Amino acid sequence: MNKPSCSLFLLSFLIVTLFVAEIHGSKQSRALDKLQKSKFNANSQIDMSHFKAQKNILLDAMIHSQDGMKEKDRIEKLPGQPNVKFSQYGGYVTVDKFAGRAFYYYFVEAAHSKETLPLLLWLNGG
Repeated sequence: MNKPSCSLFLLSFLIVTLFVAEIHGSKQSRALDKLQKSKFNANSQIDMSHFKAQKNILLDAMIHSQDGMKEKDRIEKLPGQPNVKFSQYGGYVTVDKFAGRAFYYYFVEAAHSKETLPLLLWLNGG
């Protein structure tokens, strides 16, 4: 093959490859859309039994007194940060005492209307 025909072949091969990738991606997005819409259909064949809420009752769980815990976890000021006009809290919530597992939580109250604004709680660990 001479150089012009080789270049033409490579260019056409590249263009065809790009179209095939685009077509394949389009098919995947259509399949995903169909799956998403079928989940909301009452006659759906999708097994959603794993997504149903279950009522778990821990009969052997011990709940200890929480008196004074909120103020104990209060963060007055973060290092290197300016003073703020809202309350913030941080601490550990024990998940499994015997395995030594706990979540670290960071909670910030809204500066105004904290009774009506949504709650955001950051958990980290496990």
